[in-house]
Amino acid sequence: MVDLDDANTVRAGVFGVQDGIVSTFGLVMGVAGAQVSPEAVLIAGIAGAVSGAVSMGAGEYVSVKVQRELLEARGDGRDGGGTVSPSRAAMANSGLFVLGASFPLLPFLFLVGLPAVATSTVLSVTALFVAGALLTRLTKRSPVASGMRMLIIGGGAGVLGYLVGSLLGVAVG
Repeated sequence: MVDLDDANTVRAGVFGVQDGIVSTFGLVMGVAGAQVSPEAVLIAGIAGAVSGAVSMGAGEYVSVKVQRELLEARGDGRDGGGTVSPSRAAMANSGLFVLGASFPLLPFLFLVGLPAVATSTVLSVTALFVAGALLTRLTKRSPVASGMRMLIIGGGAGVLGYLVGSLLGVAVG
């Protein structure tokens, strides 16, 4: 049987890694699509990764604390004893957010233009699929189905970010 705190930590970590990949991929693709300098893509991506990790960790911590307080106030005892750690959930979420954010951002440290965009895309979709597939070690689902679920749900953000950045880059530039 899975411990409630372990399950919550896994949930927070999955949320963190997926959001780290997806939001950073969407951000860097949007900035890259606007045809700005490679430095601007890096600055935006790093700032987005750091602020995203802090925001996600803080949000995770507060939401778990509020959930515990709500259950304690209702007196149903399911989590009133504090079996879920807000700190542990926050660390899993923010730590794996940074890990996820590194996949779309890394190519922009070494490449520029279309090669950076293409490499970032390949790394991001691969990371989404692999993260989903690895979860099946815990859930006993099909690795392909779980990997595709995470890839399809998360992959659209990069495409949308690139399209928005391209449109804004043309409109503003």
